Amino acid sequence: MGKFENKVVIVTGASSGIGEATAIDFAKEGAKLFITGRNKERLGNAAKKCKAAGAEVHEFIGELAEFQNLETLIKESVAKFGRIDILINNAGVADLKPIENVDVDTYEKLFHANLRAPVFLSKYALPYLKISKGCIVNVSSVSGIIASPNLVPYSMTKSALDHFTRGFSSECAPFGVRVNSINPGFVETRITDSMYTSDESKKKGFERSKKKQPLGFINSHQISEGIIFLCRSEMTTGTILSIDGGMILSS
Repeated sequence: MGKFENKVVIVTGASSGIGEATAIDFAKEGAKLFITGRNKERLGNAAKKCKAAGAEVHEFIGELAEFQNLETLIKESVAKFGRIDILINNAGVADLKPIENVDVDTYEKLFHANLRAPVFLSKYALPYLKISKGCIVNVSSVSGIIASPNLVPYSMTKSALDHFTRGFSSECAPFGVRVNSINPGFVETRITDSMYTSDESKKKGFERSKKKQPLGFINSHQISEGIIFLCRSEMTTGTILSIDGGMILSS
């Protein structure tokens, strides 16, 4: 077993992509997992993979853009496992369109899922993290650092999430609780697929992304490695860690 044996880890958005990879990698490290997702079948498949790696797993089905689910999620995880050691705020949504086509529903969906959810999950988890001297990793995006057309509201949520990471880490440090952010570049996941309205627009988008990342595309487990590193590193807090294939270099 690894360093995280019997640690209780919450991973939101664990039904696919980065969240699923992170849950599986923590399972291999001996963690107990509380995983969330919107799709029962996909989350169940992710849970099976974690259990196959030897983990005890509890599933929570719910939309984190719905505010009432946030406190419920934390309470249910504590009721199940009795503690929280690590919170991975991974769940999020994206929308690829210019500002002139953004309506208020799209705007609110992005901010509720990408920013409000991690802020309040962190707030509700903090009393338990103080006890365990645990940590939080927010899954942000390189889009929170560099500006891109047609991603402005999404980028705003991630930039704000990074600022939350820095500010909240300073509030948590006196309690021995660490807060960090991981900022992926282009990773092919269900979220990135959902940003495109057609196969042709997806093809063009992928071609643009290939040119921007000198090291090429990133897979979800490479992001998970960074997340686990931030959880291992006992003197790292307030850090914004980019794993972007060199995208920042070409911006």
